[in-house]
Amino acid sequence: MNSAPQSERLQHIDALRAIAALLVLCTHVSESFYTLSPQTTSTRWLFDVSHFWDFGRIGVVAFFVISGFVIPFSTRSGLPGAGRDFAIRRLFRIFPAYWLSVPAGAFACFWLWGTKFTTTDFLVNLTLMQDLVGVPPAIGVYWTLLVELAFYAICLVFLLTGSIRNFSRIAAFSGGLALVVLAWLIEHSRGHDLFPYTSTLWLVHLSIMSMGTLFRAWYDRELKTPAARAGFYGILLFYLIGYPLVSTFVAELPWRYSVPYSIGIAFVLIGATILRIRNPVMTWLGQISYSIYLFHPAVFYPLLWLLSRLPMDSWWRTQHLAVYVGINAAITILVATAVYLFVEKPCINLGRRLAESVTRQCKVVQPA
Repeated sequence: MNSAPQSERLQHIDALRAIAALLVLCTHVSESFYTLSPQTTSTRWLFDVSHFWDFGRIGVVAFFVISGFVIPFSTRSGLPGAGRDFAIRRLFRIFPAYWLSVPAGAFACFWLWGTKFTTTDFLVNLTLMQDLVGVPPAIGVYWTLLVELAFYAICLVFLLTGSIRNFSRIAAFSGGLALVVLAWLIEHSRGHDLFPYTSTLWLVHLSIMSMGTLFRAWYDRELKTPAARAGFYGILLFYLIGYPLVSTFVAELPWRYSVPYSIGIAFVLIGATILRIRNPVMTWLGQISYSIYLFHPAVFYPLLWLLSRLPMDSWWRTQHLAVYVGINAAITILVATAVYLFVEKPCINLGRRLAESVTRQCKVVQPA
């Protein structure tokens, strides 16, 4: 393995996170602002391109692959209480900024517009379980965080069973999910769905994240067994080529249901191995990418609300669509920087200290 410090070695991965977050932001802002005025609509090419290629989906898929690339390798499997250590660190990483985003999202996306969002809705959103009980999310991007939590749970199972570095088992898990997806597509082509399409997407996402773990093992030259290597190459080829072909031409689903997945995966593969971006600005944006992703709707919805109340021919409503994307990106980056410095980073450090304290206690009670 490369002996360079971990943070230095993975700077280009942070850059990929930054690009992924900005792709999502570009999609959401362009699709919301291009109808502000006839003048803005005439510059809608940015929306057309992002919508046609589904930049948002590409960004989300890239995030999923990167999570698989990073998260399992953050576990400290050799320590007593490794499962608790992992759970504490991950919960302190994801929830503090998320909790802050819930009231921001409720205000920006619902209350400001006079749309109903009840106290019950608000409280359920704090648990991140809203999608499971039919409650509207305060911010639409929350569904991906539930997928992240599910992947954390899978990592925890692998960790507790001593399999977090058993890449043959991880390949079997990822490949098994891919086979179920393939079976669903074939049955769908015959007019029979094994289960709802949304459930299929869960399998796709978790399989892709696990494939990201195999990619990291390959990247670090730890993919040593023939079974693990064959599994990784087979799964990779399936999602790059087989999945879009079968989905589009056999199951006859719209190509946008699958091709952005292939593009998102290819984007990470190329960015991790060939076109490595190591730039301080991009590295910083990657570090705050979680808050960019979480808070960009809380930024652009109030601005959209304000502009929509101005006269149609107002100077503020008649700018090029790229201007609105740029302004929202700049404000979101400022907000995300503040959230990272004052919420994310302190809570990450608190979680680290708490996890280390739990580890020390486990060492004390461990029998000699």
